[in-house]
Amino acid sequence: NFLPDVWITCDVCHGKRYTRECLEVTWKGKNIHEILEMPIGEAVEFFGNHRKIFRTLDTLRAVGLSYVRLGQPATTLSGGEAQRVKLASELRRPPTKHTVYILD
Repeated sequence: NFLPDVWITCDVCHGKRYTRECLEVTWKGKNIHEILEMPIGEAVEFFGNHRKIFRTLDTLRAVGLSYVRLGQPATTLSGGEAQRVKLASELRRPPTKHTVYILD
């Protein structure tokens, strides 16, 4: 007999999860909240000049996760989406001599 979760939006940050001072800091015209709200497909372009970040995001895009937001909680991903995140993680690992992927 537990009560259901209740979500209340903060009056100070309006649900952005960061202080005003933190949100004033921008990079390429976007603050941390705006960056974390970006879908992966948009973030690939945004981080195009940062090789490591770009390669990771591009792998996530390649496995069909372009629409997932950068800051999306893992607990909100479907089972299939979570599997694709794991697949992307595996595909980003350094190559070994004899690797075979069998996908069903």
